This record gives sequence, structure tokens and C-alpha cells, in this order.
Amino acid sequence: MKKILGSALFLIVLVAGWLIYQGGLLRNFQSPAQTSATSPANSGTDNSTNTSSNNSTAAPKVVQSVAVDGFVPDKNTLKSIVTNGVVRVSVENPSRPFYSEVDGKAQGFNVDFAKLLFAQKEFTSGDHSTIKVDTGHGVDTYPAVPAQLTQTDSQGNAVVDVAMDGLTFPDDSPNGVVYTVPYIDDFGYSLIVRKGSPIHSAADLSGKTIGILQGDPDVKAFVTKAFPDSRVVELSDASINGERSWMAHFLNNRQVDAIVYDYPFGVAEIEGTDLTFAVTKLDGSNLAYKIGVRKSDNDLLVYLNSAIAKVRQSPEYLALLRKYFISNQIATTAASGNEKTYVVRSGDTLNLIASSQLGSAQRYVEIQKRNNLPNPNLILVGQRLVIPRG
Repeated sequence: MKKILGSALFLIVLVAGWLIYQGGLLRNFQSPAQTSATSPANSGTDNSTNTSSNNSTAAPKVVQSVAVDGFVPDKNTLKSIVTNGVVRVSVENPSRPFYSEVDGKAQGFNVDFAKLLFAQKEFTSGDHSTIKVDTGHGVDTYPAVPAQLTQTDSQGNAVVDVAMDGLTFPDDSPNGVVYTVPYIDDFGYSLIVRKGSPIHSAADLSGKTIGILQGDPDVKAFVTKAFPDSRVVELSDASINGERSWMAHFLNNRQVDAIVYDYPFGVAEIEGTDLTFAVTKLDGSNLAYKIGVRKSDNDLLVYLNSAIAKVRQSPEYLALLRKYFISNQIATTAASGNEKTYVVRSGDTLNLIASSQLGSAQRYVEIQKRNNLPNPNLILVGQRLVIPRG
């Protein structure tokens, strides 16, 4: 009898132990659907608005790492930004007027814009009312800016959170990187020449040698199509003797006759040189600068798109455009024939001026081209505009 009872007791203990073991497994297991539904990164986020190719709905796994100066890396970039109160931005340094450093202090359009962007409630509704913009991740060339998004440190943690540098790459360039809606547009490719050059317009480029930025597939495609009778040469924008003077270097050494380059970057590139904008916006060009993120950071992409839309509607945004992108090295000609001059008044827009002077707001493009304006927003009170013949 004792033997039977002993065997029965042994079986009971064995079964109980097995049940406890299984229960532990069940308590520690969540299906991918449960993980996605309960993850803080997916809470309150509508990913249906994302236009990228990332269709994953599972939340990124969290990696526990040792804090360094209070910063705790997290595979979920949005969560990392909100939790740490810091966004790490990949930049090209220097890349004026978008980014540069003076006495160790970061400055430029992207710095000011990023501060406005990450001050939106999408990022400040958590533990931190202010998100610090950390731009101490500079690289020397344009293609290297988004490439930093694919790089990790020795412990496998991402080294930056977003990439900003007037990026015009399509999604998955480089592989695994996607882009937001534009935070700057309405500018185009400009035509830059030496002062006194016989090249005054796009029509003068036939048979000439045109320089373009190396590693920018968009400008190469544009120039190749727009100027089939010209020779196209790719030029590196790497620093020369510690200075980013590549444009003046190649033009003044007569290695190219003209350079086709993004107008916004050209403003700072030609400042203080003997170069000029022959044309500020070539026909058929329209630049759209975007912010790069990792494809896996779908929730961050949605939040950025929302915040960008808000900032672009603010008066601070218009002030930034005028602060950084108005140049005094733009070639223009005075009114002649039946043309007349109009002085810009407070409250004027190019649409309003076109409506009052030419009878249609849609004719603002004619005023923009006649005055070699790079962007319809870049007019100032007191500025004299030539109104073309009605």
C-alpha cells in the first residue's frame, strides 16, 4: 500500500511541476499581435498614413543597454527620442547655410528648423518638455549623411536617429532608409557661373561643360535630360584645405563652364566669391528636401510628417526661409520697354502682386522668372520688382 501511495504521490508532484513549468512559459509568451497591440510605440499612432514601403506592424524589440551620460539606446527610435529627450541628427559639416559650426556652436537652417520641429507636441508630450537637438554627428560628404542611419556602434546600437541635409534621395537609398514629406520645396536647381561669364541662361549651355555634385543621382538625371548637348562632369564637394570651396575651385580653374546646383546650398557656397546666379531656378526643376529615417521606424516617420506640416504653416518658418536663402549675388536686369517697376509693400505676396498688376494671381510665375527669384516667398518690403509686359 505504501508503495502504491508513494508512486501516486510521485506522479502528483511530477504533474504539478509540469503544470507550473507550462504556466511560466505561458505567462512569459506574447504573440506578435499582442506585442504590437500593447507596445507604447504603437499606442495612438495611425500608421495607415505612411507612404513608405514598410508594411510591418510589429513593434521593434527593446534592447536594454547601459546608460552613457544618461542616454539609454533603444531599438525603437521614437521611444528613444522621447525617453532621453535627445534627437541625434546626422549632418554634413560644414554644409552652409543648412549647417555649420562657429566657435563650436551649431547654426544654420536645419538647426533652427529642427528646434521648431522637435518642439511640437508629437515629441514633447512625454517626459521631456524640450527635446535637445544633438548635431554632433557630422560627416564630410552628402551621400554619407543618410548612410549614417545604417551604421551601429560596437554594441549594435544606432549612432543617429534622423538624417538632415537637403536630402533628395528616393526611399531605400541607401537600403533600409526612407524619407518624410518635404520640409523645404519650391526651390530648384540654379545655374552658377563666374561673373563676366558669357553664359546668361540655360540656352547658352549647349556644347559647354557642366559641373554637378558627385553622388546626387537627381541632379545628374535632370542635367543629362535637360542639356543633352553638354558634357556633364561630377564634382566632389569634399573640403579642400579645410575649406568647403569646391565650387569656386572648379569654376575659377576653368575645369567647368558652369555648375548646376541646388539654389539653397548655392547661397552660402558663392557668398564672398566672384560667382553669381545666372538663373536661380531652371525650368523643370523643383527640389523637395526630406528627412531620412530607418525603414523600421514607421512610427517616427508618421510623427515627423505631422510635425513638419505644422511647422511649415507657421510664421517662424517663413522667417527662416528669408533669413537663410536670400542672396545678393543674383543676376537681374532693370525694367525696359513696356515693363514697369513695383515696390513691395507690407502684406504683399507674389500672388497678390500678380493679381493687381497682371490681372491673375496665377501669373506670379512670370514675375518670379523676370526677377530671377528662387522662391515665390522670398520677397521683402521695399524690394523693387520688374513687372513684365501685361
